[in-house]
Amino acid sequence: MTDEDELLEAVRDAWAETLGIDAEDVPVDQGFFDAGGNSLLLLLLWEQLNELTALELRATDLFRHPTVGAQVKLLAGEV
Repeated sequence: MTDEDELLEAVRDAWAETLGIDAEDVPVDQGFFDAGGNSLLLLLLWEQLNELTALELRATDLFRHPTVGAQVKLLAGEV
């Protein structure tokens, strides 16, 4: 997936599924833990995001890139 808009939608969908909220309610610039996530949910999100990319993400990557916006850039290979 290379189109950044599609990637943004996919990451927001992954967050929404993980957090149990609607995708339009997922904040783009708020950290995962601030949005209601916890460490177990972060691992579930990590699994979903790994399916979106050919990159081999580590769970620690999500700590370094805690927002939807930062994760989109990570998955797009911009960071």
